[in-house]
Amino acid sequence: MENIKIKLTKHAKIKIIERNISLDTIKNIIANPELIENDKFDDSLTHFIKKSDDKHYLRIIGRWEDKNCFLVVSCFFDRRIKKYKG
Repeated sequence: MENIKIKLTKHAKIKIIERNISLDTIKNIIANPELIENDKFDDSLTHFIKKSDDKHYLRIIGRWEDKNCFLVVSCFFDRRIKKYKG
């Protein structure tokens, strides 16, 4: 998964700047997530989640455009997550 190409929607570009999230961090979470969830409303979207520091989990939401290209729709620090089960 090293060769993942990341594309960003306009919304995602704004949010990664506002939240100071690097593309390397996004690639790392997509390649090595702690948890993967399907979106509850849109079957084409996937959520990749991983702890980014001592107390925050970063959630990357997007869709695969092909096997090496991931379109990021949004990303945010998910403060609702305390810890994962199992």
